Amino acid sequence: MVTALNRCLWLCVCGVVFFFLTGCALVPQTLNKTREISDSLDQNQDNIYKSFNVQPADLSLRSKCNAPPSVKIVNNENRTENYVVFTLGKITWVVNPKEIMDSVSVYLKRGFEKSHIKVDDKSTKILQLKMVDLQSAVGMWTSGGYFKMELIIPKKNFSKFYEAKEDMANKPYTAYTYPIHSVTREIIDDPLIQDYILCK
Repeated sequence: MVTALNRCLWLCVCGVVFFFLTGCALVPQTLNKTREISDSLDQNQDNIYKSFNVQPADLSLRSKCNAPPSVKIVNNENRTENYVVFTLGKITWVVNPKEIMDSVSVYLKRGFEKSHIKVDDKSTKILQLKMVDLQSAVGMWTSGGYFKMELIIPKKNFSKFYEAKEDMANKPYTAYTYPIHSVTREIIDDPLIQDYILCK
């Protein structure tokens, strides 16, 4: 009897939340998620790496450079206007692309450092980053997300797009941080990028 009552109450609560999110709120709301995503990337990197069971290799051991390998990461994203990443009914989530890519740059920097590649503003090995798209689909029981960015190596007139889509039942912030993590690992693990940084 108690269990049935608890289930009924839980369904009622879920119904009210869903009713609100699907457009029954009278006033449209625009929520900026930039800080939440940036803080999640900053504070949860080790936990995210554990979730993906990533054990970074020591790339410096493969280097053929005359000096310890290093890289310079440059955020080339200039957009500061609101970018819509999620809409449900009258609720809209937005981010600031430049600030998001500042956080992605830091996350990528730490990823390279986990693989013993120094990130140095004086390095001649330059990687420029630009956001292409960031989206999420948050439901009652699951959350998923998509991230796409462009990486440019100006010295080599080289450009490549990296993207990832992650679907999982987890906390809402993972809808953004998990695909961002996957993209940064694609870059670090890309043989073309490694050859460029390691002087091969």
